[in-house]
Amino acid sequence: MRVVVRWLGVNTEAVLALVTAAIVGVLGLSGAVPTSIVNSAILVTLAALALSVLRDRWNAETEPNARVTLLAAHQSLELLPTHIERISVIEKTLSERRAALDEGSTITVLRGNDITESLTEARSEAKEWIFRGGTATFVRAVVLPECVQRARSNHRPLRVRMEILDPGNVALCERYANFFRHGVEDPNEDEQTWTAKGTQVELFATIVASCWWKQRYPPLEIAVALSPTMTLFRWDMTQNRLFITERGPRFPALMITEGRFYYDYWRSELLEHFNQARELQLRKACPLSAQPTGDEVRELFSRLQLELPDDFTDDDVQLIIRQAVNAENPYT
Repeated sequence: MRVVVRWLGVNTEAVLALVTAAIVGVLGLSGAVPTSIVNSAILVTLAALALSVLRDRWNAETEPNARVTLLAAHQSLELLPTHIERISVIEKTLSERRAALDEGSTITVLRGNDITESLTEARSEAKEWIFRGGTATFVRAVVLPECVQRARSNHRPLRVRMEILDPGNVALCERYANFFRHGVEDPNEDEQTWTAKGTQVELFATIVASCWWKQRYPPLEIAVALSPTMTLFRWDMTQNRLFITERGPRFPALMITEGRFYYDYWRSELLEHFNQARELQLRKACPLSAQPTGDEVRELFSRLQLELPDDFTDDDVQLIIRQAVNAENPYT
């Protein structure tokens, strides 16, 4: 039934013309109606036929355009997944670039006084200090005294971890001193006076200072490891900042803040490198007086299985003690 109704709806004009022609034809042959009415009915039938023809032509002209439109729409829909995939790739690339820019915004280049001020601010809030580099003279002379004082005032623990050169490796100390001595041209530069023995003295002093400060402030958790290789850079890391420097505030430094990929990456790197070095058993240290004696220092290194070189005199030992307990800031 629905098919018949749909067919009648589509062919209304043709059906109307057919019915009209049939009725008028019968009436005209029977003479039941005047000739004028028959003529009028014929005109109505012709009009219905003309309307039907016009509609068919209209459909014939518009149908190809409709097919083209539908075909184009179908092809566009087929390409849509590819376009969506490309958009996803572009969005991923943009996200990666945005992340890189965000990381870059947290890496700050410091120069001159900015280095000094940033390190000072870092020490004021430091709960831990991780170092990797050469002799750790700055840590021994500045970081340990200041951070221990603040930790004691605030009744809080302090964690310090240092990876320094092995003072028992004379060739390593000689290489370290030579590299920096030949890296400067000004005869007034401090590096011009560096020697292998002087490097050893600084390293031994750092070890003595570590034990001395631990005994002065027991909540201090301190660890020292000796590296068989030298590095040109120095890393100083707190719980929220990382500083990468070369030779003090005369040269540019990098500062990376906590919470970013590179900060966490370097934390893992420094820990892994520390674990590969030879850690000293500082718990075996002998008691050190407020002003350690030469015998105490020699006993200390004996317990740490780190004997002083045979050519180290009592004067050299006293120099180690002074550098350990009364060290001065090397950058002032």
